Amino acid sequence: MSTTSLPNTAGQAIAASGYLSIREKIGYGLGDAGGTVITCLIMNFLTFFYTDIFGLTPALVGTMFIVLRVVDAVSDPLMGMVADRTVSRWGRFRPWQLWIALPIGIIGVLTFTVPDVGVNGKILWAFVTYLMLSLSYTAINVPYCALINTMTGVHREVISCQAWRFVLCGIAGFLVSVGLPWLVDSLGGGNNAQGYQRGVAVLCVIAVAMFLCCFFWVRERVPLTVMGKFSPREHLRGLRQNDQLLLMLLMSFLLMNVFNIRGGGYMYFITYVLHGGAGYASLFFTAVTVASIIGAVIINGLSRRIDTVKLYYYTNIILAVLGILMWFIPTGEGYRTLWLAVIFINDVILGFTLTLHFSLMAFADDYGFWKTRIRSSGMSFAFNLFFIKLSWASSAGIISLVFILVAYAPGIGNQTPASLHGIRIMETFLPALFHLFLAVVLRYCRLDNNSMARIAGDLRDRQLS
Repeated sequence: MSTTSLPNTAGQAIAASGYLSIREKIGYGLGDAGGTVITCLIMNFLTFFYTDIFGLTPALVGTMFIVLRVVDAVSDPLMGMVADRTVSRWGRFRPWQLWIALPIGIIGVLTFTVPDVGVNGKILWAFVTYLMLSLSYTAINVPYCALINTMTGVHREVISCQAWRFVLCGIAGFLVSVGLPWLVDSLGGGNNAQGYQRGVAVLCVIAVAMFLCCFFWVRERVPLTVMGKFSPREHLRGLRQNDQLLLMLLMSFLLMNVFNIRGGGYMYFITYVLHGGAGYASLFFTAVTVASIIGAVIINGLSRRIDTVKLYYYTNIILAVLGILMWFIPTGEGYRTLWLAVIFINDVILGFTLTLHFSLMAFADDYGFWKTRIRSSGMSFAFNLFFIKLSWASSAGIISLVFILVAYAPGIGNQTPASLHGIRIMETFLPALFHLFLAVVLRYCRLDNNSMARIAGDLRDRQLS
C-alpha cells in the first residue's frame, strides 16, 4: 500500500496512508484479546477441567484433541476461502467479528459445563462442544488475522499493531488466568463444576464485548478490487509457492507448542509441585500475565533498533537456555516465591515472541503477494490457524503421553516422584527443546527488515503503474 492515493481497477482513488490511530490499534488488539479469552481457557484450564472436574482420562482427552484436528484440516482452509471471498458493506474480514461474537461466547460456556448424564453422554458432550468451540474460533480468528493486511501496508505500523495486540492479549490472559480460579472459588460455593461454568460465563461475556469493539473501531482501507478475487486453485498455488509462509507455518506449530505445553501444565505444576492453592494460582498467573504485557511493550521499542528476524532468533536461544536452567531450580512450598521471580523473568522474554512471530506472518503474506501476485490473506492465516490447532493437539498428546508414562493420577495424595518429574519436564526441558527447534528454523527466514523494505517499494511501484 502506498502512502499516497492509489488507483483501483475502476480508476477511483482510495485513501491509503497506512498510518493508524491509537483507537484503531486498540480496537484491532481487542479482536485477539477476545480470542485470547477462548484460547487461554483451552490452553491453561481445559485439560485440567476435563481430567479433574469433568472426569475424563488423560488418554481420552489426548485422543479427542487429536481426532478433532482431522476436522480442522478441512474447516480451516475452507474458512480461509470463505473469508477471502466475503463481500459486505463492512469489508472482507471485519464483519466476522460481528457475526461470530455471540455464538462463540455461548459455546465457550457450554464447553465448560458438566452435564448430568452418564459416562458416554459426557464423552459425547465434551466432543461436540469442543468441536463447536474449535469451529467458531476458526470462523472468527482466520478473518481477524488477515484483517491487518487490509488496514495498513506500513510495516512499522504492522509491528505497532501487533505490540498493541499482545499487550491487550496479556490483559485478557490476566483476566482468565487470574480471574478464573477466583471466580470458580467465589461462584462455585464449593462446587467446582458449577464454579467453572459460571466463571467461564463471566469471561465469555467480556470476550463478546471485545470482539464487538474490534468490529466497530477498525476499518478496512484496501478495497476488494485491490485485494483481488482469486479461485481456490489460484489461492493454493500461491500458498505452495510462498516458501516463507510455509516456514512460518512450521514456526507457528513450534511456538504454540511452547505456550500450550507450559500453559497446560501450569495448574498441575502449581497444585502438585509447588503445593499452591487458589490464592497462589492467581498470584502465579498474575506474574505470567504482567510479564507478557511488559514483554510486548519492550519489544515494540527493541524492534526499532534490531532486525526483526535476528531479534526473534536470539530470543529463542535465550529462552532455550532459561528452560534448561529451570530444571535445576528446587521446588516445593518453600520455593514458591523464587518460582514467581523465575517465571516472571522467563515470560517477559517469552512476551517478545508473539509480537515478532505474527509480524513476520503478516510480512510473509506481503512476500507471497510480491512473489506470486496472488493475495491469499484469508487462506494464509487459515493454514496458520490449522498449524496452531495442530499444536493444540500435539501438546495435548505430549501432556497425555507424559502422564501415561509417569502413571499420573489426580489428587495430591496420588503424586509420585515420577509424576512430579513429569510435570516439571513440561515446564522446563520440553519448552527449551521447542525453542531450539525454532532458532534452527529461523536461520532460513528471509523476511528481514531490508528485504521487506525492498518488497514494500516494489508493491508500491506495481500499484502506481
